[in-house]
Amino acid sequence: MAASGASNTRLHEACSLLVQSPPGQTSQVYHDLRGILFDAESNAADKIDDAKLQAAAAVALQEYNTQQLVTATLDADASGSGANAVVICQAGQAPNQPSDAQAAPGVRRYIHPRLQKTFLFNHIKRTVSDVQELKPADAEVEEQRKALEKALDEYVRDRYPDGVSSVFAVSSAPVQEAEALAESVQKAAESDASAPAENTAAVSADKEDKDDEPSAESGEAAADDQDDPVAAVEAAEAVESSAPASAAAAAPRVAVKTTYVLHHVGNRYNLSNFWSGRWRASYVLDAEAGMLTASLGVHVHYFENGNVQLNASRPRTFSLTSSGATAIASEVAKLVAQHEDAWQAQLEQAYDQLAEQAFKALRRQLPLTRQKLDWDKVLNYKLGDQLARS
Repeated sequence: MAASGASNTRLHEACSLLVQSPPGQTSQVYHDLRGILFDAESNAADKIDDAKLQAAAAVALQEYNTQQLVTATLDADASGSGANAVVICQAGQAPNQPSDAQAAPGVRRYIHPRLQKTFLFNHIKRTVSDVQELKPADAEVEEQRKALEKALDEYVRDRYPDGVSSVFAVSSAPVQEAEALAESVQKAAESDASAPAENTAAVSADKEDKDDEPSAESGEAAADDQDDPVAAVEAAEAVESSAPASAAAAAPRVAVKTTYVLHHVGNRYNLSNFWSGRWRASYVLDAEAGMLTASLGVHVHYFENGNVQLNASRPRTFSLTSSGATAIASEVAKLVAQHEDAWQAQLEQAYDQLAEQAFKALRRQLPLTRQKLDWDKVLNYKLGDQLARS
C-alpha cells in the first residue's frame, strides 16, 4: 500500500509538471519525466511502467491541450478545398457516441463547427479519427455563429499568419423565463385554491347531511351513496388523468440561453534557436445581455544557456451596443483588435521597464567611491602586504 501511495504521488507530481510544459515542448517534457520516473533506484519500489504513465499522462494532456487551445486538422470533404484546423477547447466538446465507449484513455469527441462534423481526438498522439456528421443547429443561432466566425477569421488572417480560430455556440439547459415562471406559479396557486375547496365543501356537506335529501352541490343522493371505494378510486383516477391536460395547457414558456465562445491561437516554434511562444485569446459573447468577456494569454520560452519564461494573462469585459448578427460580429471584431493591440503595447512597455529598471537593480552597485574596483590589484596589494610583513 505504501509503495502504491508513493507511486501515485510521483505520478501526480510528474503530471503537474507536464501540464506546465512550454509551447511545443510536451514531447520533450514527457520524455524527460519518463526518464526520471523510470530511474532504477527510485522506481524499485514504485514499479511505474508505461501503462501507468500513459494513463496518468492522458488526463494531464487533456487538461493541457484544452487550456492551451491546441489545434487539430480535419480533411475537408470532396467539395472542400483542403485541410481545416479547429481549436480543441472545452466549448467544443461533443456528447460521446455509443461507439466511443471503446475509445482509448485520453480520447474524446469534439466539434468542428465550420465543417459541421464531430471527431475523436487523441490527446496523447494528437490524432483525429471517426469523423461523423454534426446535427444541424438552430438557424438563428447558426447565423450569428457564422457571422462571428467570418469576422474573426478575417482578423486572424490579418494579424496571425499561422493562427487558427474557431467559434462555438454553447446552449444551456432549458430554463424557465422569470415571467413565465411567475405566471405558472400564480396559475397553480389559483388552481389549488379553487378545485380542492369545491371538492372539500361537497364532501363535508355530504358528511353533515345524514338524511336522504339530494345534495345542493351535485344534485345527487346523500353521503351513503358516495361511500363507495370503487367510486372513490374511479374519481381519483379521473382527477389524475385530467391533471396532465390542465398542466399542459398552462405550461410555461421555456427559453434556451445561447452564448458564443470565440477562440484564436497563434503558435511560433523555433526550438533549433531555443525559443517558442503561444498567443491565446478567448472571448465569450452573451448577445442577449450585450456583454463580451475577454481573456488573453501569452506564453514565451527562451532556453539558450538558461531558462526564461514569460507567462502573462489579461481579462476584461466589454459592453456591446449593436443588434443583428452582422452588426454584432463587426463590433466584436473591432473590440478584439483594439483590446489585443492595447495589451501588446503594454507588454512592450513592460519589456522596456524590465530591462531599464528591474535588471539594472539586480546588477552589483558601485562602491561609495563611485568607481569600479580592480580586484586583481586588490589581490596584489594584499599579497604584497603579506610578503612585506613576512
